[in-house]
Amino acid sequence: MISSVRRLLAVTVAGAVLVPAFIAGGAGTAVGKASAGPKLFDLDKAPKPNVTGKEIINGLEEYVDKFPMRHNGLPNNVAAAEFLAKEAKGYGFKTTIRKFEVGTPSRTVRVVESVKRGTKKPNEWIAFISHYDVVAGGGFTVQGAYDDGSGTNMMRYFGKAFSKVKTNRSIALLWFDAEENGLLASQAYADYLEKKGQKIHAGLGFDMVGIGYPARYCICIYHGPMPEDAALAVPIIKHVNFDYLKFPEGDGGRAATQKWPLGTDGHICSCGPNIRNSDESNFAEKGWFTMRWTGMRTAFDYPGYHQPWDTVPFMEAVAGGRENLEQGTENTFKSAWYTTFVLDNL
Repeated sequence: MISSVRRLLAVTVAGAVLVPAFIAGGAGTAVGKASAGPKLFDLDKAPKPNVTGKEIINGLEEYVDKFPMRHNGLPNNVAAAEFLAKEAKGYGFKTTIRKFEVGTPSRTVRVVESVKRGTKKPNEWIAFISHYDVVAGGGFTVQGAYDDGSGTNMMRYFGKAFSKVKTNRSIALLWFDAEENGLLASQAYADYLEKKGQKIHAGLGFDMVGIGYPARYCICIYHGPMPEDAALAVPIIKHVNFDYLKFPEGDGGRAATQKWPLGTDGHICSCGPNIRNSDESNFAEKGWFTMRWTGMRTAFDYPGYHQPWDTVPFMEAVAGGRENLEQGTENTFKSAWYTTFVLDNL
């Protein structure tokens, strides 16, 4: 599983430094040569997802129109959780809505847990992670189309796509409540998984996704904080996005002149350790391997962040049109889809 691969990669990285050695005939210097990492899955053998960006964005419009005001404690928060659970169950996932009492004062938070068993290593999960609640307080979101209707909805289509294919490991779709209240549900749930001894092969996060290449912003892909996370994730990002999908590479558009409304050339960024704070971070804190997809480098790069105008039409405007939004969403979906098959075959 990935934990053993990560340990091997950590040793490989450590071995790639200069070390003194004595060789026959006198003292000399030997160069530690890094051994090759694990062979990555041939993606020509992976099934095609057969999901389009147009289909996903149409679904996003329907979802946020039906379930606005998904704040923790409001009726549509519960209704959205029940909708996600029912749909995933219809795709053949074993689905439970788990409840936890957390915080001071105490509040009820929910996690929609939907699992499709793998064929060879069903006790190991590849977990897909998003949050279905919206913010109140420092801002006030009504539809929350980008934050995080986009990630919540994209996972609906991962459920549809994975329902039709077999995987070695189990696919777990995890929709979290109360991210906007401080990652409360995912913290309680990660503790629960650790206590029950659940094996997490990888945790893949989706929060604010879709406004990116070919729009004038990055599809930014982050990984966990440990050196061994980078040693595994960086070659996978390259293998999937640049070698196989032939997406253009960039640095995330860090300069002020590369942010909205000007932007830069659309691209994919292998952006290093995760600087975004969402539910996958609670999985990383347990030592589980994580990656995170997002469109635009930081949350504040999106001008509708935590605002009432965070709607699909506003997302379209930021992306430079409906077609750009649909294609950026499809590109993100493909990136994560093929990444899953690489991880599943490690």
